[in-house]
Amino acid sequence: MSAQLPRRALAWSLFALLLGIGPHAARLPAWVLLVVAVATVWRHRVHQGAWSFPGRAVRALLVLMSFLAVGLQWRALNGLEPTVALLVVAAALKALEMRSARDFLVIVFVAYFLIACQLLFEQEIPYAAYALFATFGVTAAMVARHQGDPGGGWLRPFAIATRMLLQAVPIMLLLFVVFPRIAPLWSIPQNTGGARTGPSETMSPGDVARLSASSELAFRATFDAAVPPARERYWRGLVLSEFDGRQWRQGALSRMESELALQGATRPALRPTSHVPGGAVSAYEIILEANNQPWLYVLGYPLAFDEGLRLGSDYRLMNSRPVVQRLRYRVNADLAARLEPELGALRRQSELQLPPGLNPRAAALAGEWRAAAGSDERYIERVLRWFHEEDFVYTMSPPLLGRDSVDDFLFGARRGFCEHYASAFTVLLRAAGIPARVVVGYQGGERNPWQGYLLVHQFDAHAWAEAWLPQRGWVRFDPTAAVAPERIESGVGDALGAEFLAGSPLAIERYRNVRLLGWLRMRWDTLTYHWARAVLNYDAERQTALLSRLLGAVSPARVVALLLGCGALALLLVAASLFGMRPVRRRDAATAAYLRACARLAAAGIERTRGEAPLAFAARVERERPDLARCFSALSRDYARLAYGAPDAAELQHLTRALRSAVRRFRPRPQVGLAIGAGVRRRFHTRGTP
Repeated sequence: MSAQLPRRALAWSLFALLLGIGPHAARLPAWVLLVVAVATVWRHRVHQGAWSFPGRAVRALLVLMSFLAVGLQWRALNGLEPTVALLVVAAALKALEMRSARDFLVIVFVAYFLIACQLLFEQEIPYAAYALFATFGVTAAMVARHQGDPGGGWLRPFAIATRMLLQAVPIMLLLFVVFPRIAPLWSIPQNTGGARTGPSETMSPGDVARLSASSELAFRATFDAAVPPARERYWRGLVLSEFDGRQWRQGALSRMESELALQGATRPALRPTSHVPGGAVSAYEIILEANNQPWLYVLGYPLAFDEGLRLGSDYRLMNSRPVVQRLRYRVNADLAARLEPELGALRRQSELQLPPGLNPRAAALAGEWRAAAGSDERYIERVLRWFHEEDFVYTMSPPLLGRDSVDDFLFGARRGFCEHYASAFTVLLRAAGIPARVVVGYQGGERNPWQGYLLVHQFDAHAWAEAWLPQRGWVRFDPTAAVAPERIESGVGDALGAEFLAGSPLAIERYRNVRLLGWLRMRWDTLTYHWARAVLNYDAERQTALLSRLLGAVSPARVVALLLGCGALALLLVAASLFGMRPVRRRDAATAAYLRACARLAAAGIERTRGEAPLAFAARVERERPDLARCFSALSRDYARLAYGAPDAAELQHLTRALRSAVRRFRPRPQVGLAIGAGVRRRFHTRGTP
């Protein structure tokens, strides 16, 4: 049987395992964390000799129960989260039976892998900093294992690991910049059950209001030229055409296009309908946060966009797969284009559909007003004026609506969020024979004063309407602007007042009008923005552009030459630093304390000669300074026992404490003649005179 692991190596290995598990704790069920805690305590008690290692039958039972528990928790054993849970439980059970160097290495390498797994979930700066710190800690466990239990303190392995990893930083940076960006050779299914925030493919009363209660970031947008004014920042996401009386959803054609996009259909299969250029072209870049949805967000009509994206017939932009990681894409868009100036019969029928028998009062009002208006434009103006002049209220906490939701809202509650107004407005237009639909996305965005890009948060989620008018095509109308114009001009925070993020009192966005907090928030977001652009979005395209600037022309031979040349330079610098370092003499705590006592004696006039044994020196001190003999002889005996004896652990701890305490009390007073003589001897010696 292998020798027992040293105490320091065991402690560092358990600490390394906890470092690897730590960032996963928030997404793991409580029973997994309980298994980790029990295994850690059990292994510690085994080392103390109080408990014994579990038998083979117990270990087999624990493994079987863990597999069953993970399968019951996630209803599957594949997928990212159940895989991580299995790895955590397996690592905890392995730590429970850890007794050899091989077991130690398994625990350490699993800890490294758990740290890497965390970056599959989050890549923000705090998580990356934690991953770096955890890597230093796990490497320190490796150092502690090969050092055994020497002196120098418990933090010495961490200091050595830090120096080792800092020497590897140049190679790490070189590989990040130059090494080809290739796709992974494996694929782990993401768990999309707990989808992140973002507009869903349906809209019911209250959906956008619940989304607007979140302060999470939706995306950042950077414009090549001037940023459009706030009233023009309607970020188009989903187009909803079917209405069942309460819920809006995508039309049949849009659903088919979404399925084709996810299946990787080519762009001609999703050809958008016609448009008339308006001339107001804008180029911008969007960094979209993960939301587990395939649709993207754009301003205006997309003229050009990145390869792999798809444009639907209703002018929405889609990705070829759900966005499970941060996505960067560029768009050139016509902000003034006329969309679909000629409306086909199938599209007209789809955008006029209403459920029969529902909302009779709204239908009657629409018929009456449309007959009196004389044209579609005048009818729309009257509806918007009605919203503006009547006592409608913009609020995130409207009352519940019944079966005839639009009638209840228009003629009863009159309190609602943007989805209530967009839905009611669209129904009034369809009831009057005007093709209309609901569009869901975001409106507005907060400008970062330090970089000029826009931050669009989940509380900027918005719903508005589009109506088709002859010769004009699809025209945007926002009934919320008629009720609460400050929502469009100043943002949802000014429009809602005290209701803004009321459920998140600690959200820093709630206090963005406080100058210091606003300054700190924008400075931090600027740092995060550059991290996302320079590190997280450093893809093959950006790498090729950078290497082209460095090498002129990118070829395998030049890339290999650059890699080898820079690598050799980095290794030479590390080697030079290693050869130039002087070895540092490290003393254990007992030796350091004894030498402090000797230094105080030298200052008092009695200097220890080179090679003089501790007890011999103590005897000489007793002859020359009898007043110091008792104290110095006692601490010298303790030191000799520590340095040359074989005390057990308890005696070692007791003697070390006693020695340190004695040295703290040892304050010899110099005798004038001895002190002068000692000073002369030291000066004579430093001059190099024989």
